[in-house]
Amino acid sequence: MGRKEREKKKKGTTTGASNGTNSKSTPSVVSKQTDEDDIVSQIESLELDSNDGSSSSTSSTPIIDKKKEFLISPRNCTGVLSSQYLSRDLKIDNFSLSLHGQVLVEDTRLELNYGRRYGLLGLNGTGKSSLLTCLGKREAPIPDHISIYHLDKEVAASDKTAMESVVEDLESERLHLEKEAEVLGASEEGAQSERLLDIFATLDLLDVDTAQKRAGEILHGLGFTKEMQSKKTKDFSGGWRMRIALAKALFVTPTMLLLDEPTNHLDLEACVWLEEYLKHYDRLLVLVSHSQDFLNNVCTNIIHFQNKRLIYYGGNYDTYVKTRKEKEDNQMKQYNWEQDQIAHMKEYIARFGHGSAKLARQAQSKEKTLAKMQEQGLTERVVADRVLTFRFSDCGKLPPPVLTFNKVSFGYSPGKLLYKDLELGVDLDSRIALVGPNGAGKSTLLKLMVGDLTSSGGLVRRHNHLKIGWYHQHLTDQLDLNMSPLEWMMQQFEGIELESMRRVVGKYGITGKTQTLAMKLLSDGQKSRVVFSWLAYQEPHLLLLDEPTNHLDIETIDALASAINEFEGGLVLVSHDFRLINQVAKEIWVCDKGQVTPWKGSIMDYKKAMRQKMNLE
Repeated sequence: MGRKEREKKKKGTTTGASNGTNSKSTPSVVSKQTDEDDIVSQIESLELDSNDGSSSSTSSTPIIDKKKEFLISPRNCTGVLSSQYLSRDLKIDNFSLSLHGQVLVEDTRLELNYGRRYGLLGLNGTGKSSLLTCLGKREAPIPDHISIYHLDKEVAASDKTAMESVVEDLESERLHLEKEAEVLGASEEGAQSERLLDIFATLDLLDVDTAQKRAGEILHGLGFTKEMQSKKTKDFSGGWRMRIALAKALFVTPTMLLLDEPTNHLDLEACVWLEEYLKHYDRLLVLVSHSQDFLNNVCTNIIHFQNKRLIYYGGNYDTYVKTRKEKEDNQMKQYNWEQDQIAHMKEYIARFGHGSAKLARQAQSKEKTLAKMQEQGLTERVVADRVLTFRFSDCGKLPPPVLTFNKVSFGYSPGKLLYKDLELGVDLDSRIALVGPNGAGKSTLLKLMVGDLTSSGGLVRRHNHLKIGWYHQHLTDQLDLNMSPLEWMMQQFEGIELESMRRVVGKYGITGKTQTLAMKLLSDGQKSRVVFSWLAYQEPHLLLLDEPTNHLDIETIDALASAINEFEGGLVLVSHDFRLINQVAKEIWVCDKGQVTPWKGSIMDYKKAMRQKMNLE
């Protein structure tokens, strides 16, 4: 169906809706419920017919495969769909979600409205990622017409190019939508539905004449050059294949887009581009992000996981913080007033309950008032979020210089240098953030500092007594997931008493039964905390942190920032989190074109310069 045919279809549909007739021949009298049931059954049959059983993150997951996944899923989800079937909004009452038998959310309301962009907030392990997975796998009661794309893994390594991977489902998705449009247009209920307009808008986006151009723009925004777009996916690293998967998710433009930490594999420039793109996403977006700056610029609503409930706030992250504080202040005022009233009434009842007839009657009246207050429900005391306190041990002093580069050059292949004649130094009072485009060599520079790579020219000098704590994105791969955090740490540091090690991991939020759970049952953020406890216990002089905020919640990042600021040693940081850089960095070094040069200004000045360079200002 071409663009002109769709425009005719739109006009026909609108006219039919206003006149009470359809462009297709339909019975003159039909009940609304029968009409809806017929649409439902036909759309469900389309879902079966349009699939060949291949795995997919979109709404086209085969129903048979969904049943198999449900039977083996570690999650258990219950709820009652309360939104209208053809509505683009999703409302589920009595919603509960558990993981491996542990209740995450209980008997609450899940409400996601079309056109809104939701940020999920909550401590690590409260169920943010589990909720996204539950929605992505349709374990909750979600109408079939709501297309979903859950970005949960990178694209497969294959002979397909990056561009081909992004647009590979174009034709099948277009045919599927055209069939669904015909089903909807054949009935009065479907012809008047918002879903039909949604389909027409998506078909315009998937138009063959413009699709390649749009896919190229998305890939370019995420850091792919023209040459890289034609490169086979098997030649990319896992991080770059995740970017391709993100590009595909944005290209598909589903009704519901689910993103879990979408900035984790991006550099600062790509983060700025993605932030700009998503803040104009006009469908339904649900995302988990640890970046307050990102949440502020993208989200229209915040959902907070608190006490196994979903608490809804309008506005971005800053608005959420302000509104929550006001709400909790008022709640505590009401709580304190009620407790004063209760104490006063109990005291009166105790003193005069057996006194004169008049006083006894007054005491009985107060007793009834107290019972009524308790029956109606008393205001709960506000329980503050658990505050983590990280700490890097005192490392002692080392005379400078502790780490210097003298005419250092490096390249991964002969004749193609990534760095040439670098001259730089790092001391224990250094607080440096490395920035620059992807591929400029920020992580490579850290590897040269720690000695994981050897320079091809020049000399890297390290103080003889220098201990370096190097955190990188693949450290969690070294964890034995069948062991508990306590067992693994005891294995790493033999001879340490059990109770002492409990206190060590407890400082990083691994407390209670979490210390003895197999790490395969922990969230990614909790695993990262285990790694931080391992790193800190080594008492390094110099911290080299490569994307340390990946998978951490906002509260943990704040605790990390405080620990860094109190740390007596040096810091070199690579991060896509503007707020963390702003909190801890005193110097900004730009890695680009084979050199490392100081940036004159703050990290927010650097972000503004990037936006101007990308014509976003």
